[in-house]
Amino acid sequence: MNLEDLVKKARGGRVVASGFLNPEEQEALRALAAREGLGLAWFGGLPAAERRLGVLHPPEVPAVSDPTWVGWLAAEDPERAAARLRRALDAGELGDVRLTPEGVLFAATRAAQARLAGAGLAAVDPPEAHRPRERRKTRTLVVPSLRVDVVGAKGLGVSRSYFAKGVKAGKVRLRGRVAGAKDEVREGDTLIAEGLGQVTLVRVVGRTARGNYKVELTAEK
Repeated sequence: MNLEDLVKKARGGRVVASGFLNPEEQEALRALAAREGLGLAWFGGLPAAERRLGVLHPPEVPAVSDPTWVGWLAAEDPERAAARLRRALDAGELGDVRLTPEGVLFAATRAAQARLAGAGLAAVDPPEAHRPRERRKTRTLVVPSLRVDVVGAKGLGVSRSYFAKGVKAGKVRLRGRVAGAKDEVREGDTLIAEGLGQVTLVRVVGRTARGNYKVELTAEK
C-alpha cells in the first residue's frame, strides 16, 4: 500500500480509505495528512484496536463513514480458524483478531466478507453474546504536563505510578514505537497501552492560571 498515493487522491478532493495499518504505518499516514492539511479519521472496528484503518478526506468534508466490518467465526478450534482467516485475507483487509473459547472475533474491510465466503469461511455478524462493547469517552481534563505517563494515566483512570510501570516495561506505544518515560504526547497522538486501552490527545484547549494544561482526551477501553 502506497501511502503517498492515498494522500495524492485525497488532495484531489476524494475521500480515500487505507487498508488496516499497524501503529508504525498509522504514524506515517498521520504525518503525511498533517503535512498536506487533510482530514484523517481512524476506525478499528473493535474497541481499543491496535490495527486501524485511516480515512483521508479534504478538510471541507465534515465527517466520514466507518468502512470497517466486525465478523465472527464460530469454531471448536479458534486458533486454527484464526490461521485460516489470516491466510484468506491480505494484511490490509484484516484488522485485530481476538480469540474466544467459542470462536474468533475480528475486524475487516466490508469487501472482505465475500472473499471469506469464497474461501469457505462462514463469517457472520457477531452474535449478541460476542458483540463488542466499545467503551469510548471524550472528556476535557486538566493535567500538569503532556508526558506519556501523565496523559495515559489520566485518560485511562489509573494511577500515574501504575501507568509508568507499563511504560518502563515497554507496554506503551506512541507514534508507532515503544514510548519512553520522557516522551510527550502531541495533538492527534494516540497512546496504546497493552491490556488497558488507548488514549488520543484530541487537542490542547489551553493553560490554566497555575500553568497546567487543559486537554481534550478520548479514551477507549
